[in-house]
Amino acid sequence: MSVTKLRRFLSVNKGDTKRGRAFESDEPGQEEGNQSVQSIRNTLSSQMAKSKRNGSWFRLSRLERGIVSLSLSLKVTFESSQLAKALVSVLKRLAELSDAVYAHLVAGSKLAGAFAEAAVSWGNLSANAWKHDRSYALFLGRFIAGVKGHP
Repeated sequence: MSVTKLRRFLSVNKGDTKRGRAFESDEPGQEEGNQSVQSIRNTLSSQMAKSKRNGSWFRLSRLERGIVSLSLSLKVTFESSQLAKALVSVLKRLAELSDAVYAHLVAGSKLAGAFAEAAVSWGNLSANAWKHDRSYALFLGRFIAGVKGHP
């Protein structure tokens, strides 16, 4: 379900108190569950704040940002396995985007692949191993970052 469809569903069903409270727990025995839900919310909000500060939040897609924002603003209990998987994948992507070494490795691996293909076309058949050499890719990524001022 897309974010806009979810918003429409919520705005249509605002008057329906039974549906609006479907994700809330009024039972006193659910105190421990409420604490775990609160810790998940705290983790999500702190990761969102950190990623906004370092700029990686804005490199996420609108759908990924919407998933995190809606899960923080709505009273959900995170019982859905699909929601949990989506949140974990977004948090992993945030961690990857915010990590400078990862950014260097990604940029360097693209360049290492291009260099390897060029070297193979020139006759150096052992240059295919350059594509999979992490140290070489990291060196190239850091070199590019120093030259161009990349992150």
